[in-house]
Amino acid sequence: MKTDDYINKLIDREKQMEHNPYLATRIMAKIETPKQMKRGVFQYLAVAASISLVITMGVVIGNSYVVVPEKYAGININDSEMENFALYNTDSNE
Repeated sequence: MKTDDYINKLIDREKQMEHNPYLATRIMAKIETPKQMKRGVFQYLAVAASISLVITMGVVIGNSYVVVPEKYAGININDSEMENFALYNTDSNE
C-alpha cells in the first residue's frame, strides 16, 4: 500500500505543476535550426595528412612490387575438364 500511495502522490504533484506555454515553441525552434559545427584547423590538417599518407603509401607499395621474369612461374590450368563446356556445344541443348 505504501507504494500505491507514493505513486498517487507523484501523479497528483505532476497534475498540479504548471506547464510552460513556450516550451514546445523553444523545442521546435531548436529542432528546425541546424546546428553550425565549427571546424578547427586541426581537423583540416588531419584530413590533409591522412590523404597525403594514403597517396605516399600507395606509391611506396606500388614501387616495391617488382616482377623478376626468371623467378616468375606461371600456372596454366586446362579448365575444360573442370567445366564441361561440351554440354553447351551440343545441338540438343540449344
